[in-house]
Amino acid sequence: MNQNAISDTLFDLIHAYKKAMRSELKAKQLGLNAMHVKCLTYIANQDTCTAVDMVGHLGRDKAQIARLIKEMVEKQWLTKTAHPQDKRSQLLTLTEQGQQLAALIQHTRAKVQKRMGHNLTEAQLATFDAIAATITANLSTDNHQD
Repeated sequence: MNQNAISDTLFDLIHAYKKAMRSELKAKQLGLNAMHVKCLTYIANQDTCTAVDMVGHLGRDKAQIARLIKEMVEKQWLTKTAHPQDKRSQLLTLTEQGQQLAALIQHTRAKVQKRMGHNLTEAQLATFDAIAATITANLSTDNHQD
């Protein structure tokens, strides 16, 4: 087996997925990028959300998340309100426009996922999921062997 086969296959898969999502979402026309999609999706699925939650979920630094939130507030996709239990933080809430985008993203993800699963059995999809989870775990641990 080619020593780069997994990396090449993974790169091709990620590229095809991103291309399909961007195309279906018409992301350029909407002004959406991948971080916007992740942020909108995450906030839509949380009861409450703060910038600290976003940092933890997205694995990005605080400054990058602060810039992302500022941009999304300017685009009127998010609002920030005082956190009732913690005056040092603010709750992030989707505006009506943000909710519509999150719903569009969810619909698009379902559509793209259906395309990805076309001509695959449930067993093949389960095998793929298990393999992908193992690869993710292998890359996420510090116990790697060279």
